[in-house]
Amino acid sequence: MIIAQRDGTILRHAKSEDMSRIDEITALCYKGIHDSYVRMLGEECYQAVRHKPNLTWEERKTGQVHRLFSEHPDWVWVLEQRGEVIGFVTFMLFPSQSYGHIDNNGVDPKHAGIGWGRFMYQHVLKYFRDKGLRFAHVDTGLDDAHIRARRAYESVGFDRKVPVVEYWQDLNSNNPGSVPG
Repeated sequence: MIIAQRDGTILRHAKSEDMSRIDEITALCYKGIHDSYVRMLGEECYQAVRHKPNLTWEERKTGQVHRLFSEHPDWVWVLEQRGEVIGFVTFMLFPSQSYGHIDNNGVDPKHAGIGWGRFMYQHVLKYFRDKGLRFAHVDTGLDDAHIRARRAYESVGFDRKVPVVEYWQDLNSNNPGSVPG
């Protein structure tokens, strides 16, 4: 089902045959974010605290999209240009709380920087409004790897920020917070 069109590119509901291309785009778009996260935590901490350590980061990230697609295929949309998927957006609805959440999304870097993310978000937000929801939510990182995402979300009207900082500590290191023996 076609949701919207712009310059010959269509935004439509994803199909099962789109999932491998969504996986490719996910790996391309989230690699820098993953690498940034590992740099911030340190490799040992990252490897120790990640959920499902038997999976690669790509398998964990793409698994999120696959699970959502299997439960709510209408909550996964793709951008298609000349028969090729060039982007995707996923979202969740929470009607009892009157809000929608934009989740995993990305645009192939070869097609990035010309407003495709904004185009997708605008239509997701319209969908939320059409469903009678009052609020929209998205979360993203504060590191440099998320600068473009923050700009895109702000460009479609996200204007209420709740900054969050995660703190981690290596308990084997000399730490001033340690209790003397």
